[in-house]
Amino acid sequence: MKKRHIIIGAGNAGLSAASTIARLKPEDEIEIISHEPWLPYCRCLLTYYLEGVITKKRLFSWGEEIIRKNRLNYRQNERVINVDRKNLTIECENRRQASADTILIATGGKPQKPDFPGADLPGIFTLRTFTDALAIEKKMRPGGRWAVAGAGLVSLKTIAALRRHNIKVDLFATSKRILSQVLDPYAAGLAAARLTENQVVINLNEDIVAAALAADNQLKLTTSHGRELLVDGLLYGKGVNATSPFGNENISRDDWGADQSSAPQPWQNAQDGIPVNSQLELDQNLFVAGDTAKIFDLVRRKNDRLPLWPLAGEQGLIAGYNMAEGTSHLAHHYPGGISCNAFSLFGLDFISAGYREIPNNENDWHFIEEKKGGSYSRLNFHRNQLKGFILCDSGNINSGHTNSDNLKKAGPLLARIKREALVVQ
Repeated sequence: MKKRHIIIGAGNAGLSAASTIARLKPEDEIEIISHEPWLPYCRCLLTYYLEGVITKKRLFSWGEEIIRKNRLNYRQNERVINVDRKNLTIECENRRQASADTILIATGGKPQKPDFPGADLPGIFTLRTFTDALAIEKKMRPGGRWAVAGAGLVSLKTIAALRRHNIKVDLFATSKRILSQVLDPYAAGLAAARLTENQVVINLNEDIVAAALAADNQLKLTTSHGRELLVDGLLYGKGVNATSPFGNENISRDDWGADQSSAPQPWQNAQDGIPVNSQLELDQNLFVAGDTAKIFDLVRRKNDRLPLWPLAGEQGLIAGYNMAEGTSHLAHHYPGGISCNAFSLFGLDFISAGYREIPNNENDWHFIEEKKGGSYSRLNFHRNQLKGFILCDSGNINSGHTNSDNLKKAGPLLARIKREALVVQ
């Protein structure tokens, strides 16, 4: 029997689900709705586009190919504002309504916005969409000066793009070190040293607290230390919150087996994500995947958002199977995910996963660490079970070419973490 599927969101989770349904049920109707005015593109490559490493054609080729190959009904520049969970209907901002046999919410996330005086002035940017990238690209001028607030991965990858255009960069972080979510203090120190070598000024324990217009279309920024600086632009990279077409209603669905203290509480705020069961269902025939979903963290044994591009694709695959085939006793289950990041910073490559540091005041933990030349490795164990690692070396993991035996350990180590986590489960 022919079915109709609606997918809200055109990121990796949404397109993965759509291509899976199209492969399993080629006769079914699949509609993808995106609030952006573009065909689908690979969001994780936006910084490489700004850097000039890839072209616009390369950025968009991934999504365009999926739409064409699977003959999907793609609706762009349309925003869903409500989903009726009981009747499986949607309502769009343009007042269009539609119903379906299954619905997938894969709306991704939106960047946190600054809230200091002058935060709405031109020249202050976040980077989440291609529209954002175009605005930043238009503002960049060789030999200029920018400030970056926030020391996470998007911020640092954007810094690489700015430096490629010979733009001076001042980095501000409210924490004691950069990349505090993905590296331990030693590895973060290696990353900071590489930034400094590439003429990036790092300001720790300091933040931007105000902005004002200055001459020549510049901004005058004031920091929490009372300093002022003139810049062409400010990138605000303080994290991403989940988005959802639901209003403030209680949402909770969980069968992952998390500790009761870690089980999802009634959902009140979109930024917390939407808890789903292991079939990625919120309600019957209503699914959630990607950055919007609150899934089971295999390492930390609790439900959480794991907003990572590869995990979004995995979840889209499982959701697509269950949308196409139904969630009977033969349903496909998603066991959970592991936080893992791989990135390069001015030729210094990192791969980290799971627990990057041993939790404070916890027993039965130990680590194995090796510092050799420019390389670094750390393995963190709990009761001899591998819980996380950090690997660092020179090379270029993003291009797929590296001679580092250190970085080559990442695949087997990640497989071991998952294997041991599933045994415990």
